[in-house]
Amino acid sequence: MKTVHRVLLVEDNPPLRRSLENYLERAGYICDSCSTAWESFLLTDEHSYDIVIAEYLLPDANGAELLRKLLLKAPHMETILLSQFDFQWVAENLPDFDLHCFLKKPFDLDDFEMALTPLTAETRPRLPDQTESPDQTEPNV
Repeated sequence: MKTVHRVLLVEDNPPLRRSLENYLERAGYICDSCSTAWESFLLTDEHSYDIVIAEYLLPDANGAELLRKLLLKAPHMETILLSQFDFQWVAENLPDFDLHCFLKKPFDLDDFEMALTPLTAETRPRLPDQTESPDQTEPNV
């Protein structure tokens, strides 16, 4: 049985957020999305996520700092940072944590899929999520 991964997407560009959310759901992920760091903290209080994908420049926070704070709450999460800026510029402002992938905008869905594949290749136990029923079955993909 394939593990279903839960993804938190934090992206303030509505068309890109919808596109990535649609892709993730079609690919079999459970996806929650929001447009601000504040909303992401509320969601992480409600759910346990396997992967968090965040835009670097959010209206209310630096996405890299957001990822660092989310990892303090849930160190098991895999992280992907999105930005229109080159990685060299962003890297100067990265706090010290393990960033699993950086995608420079614009990117295509093949690049996005390649970023996700190593993060979901291993089957590892997920933390229980209080809002999910233990009898929940995997969606058909």
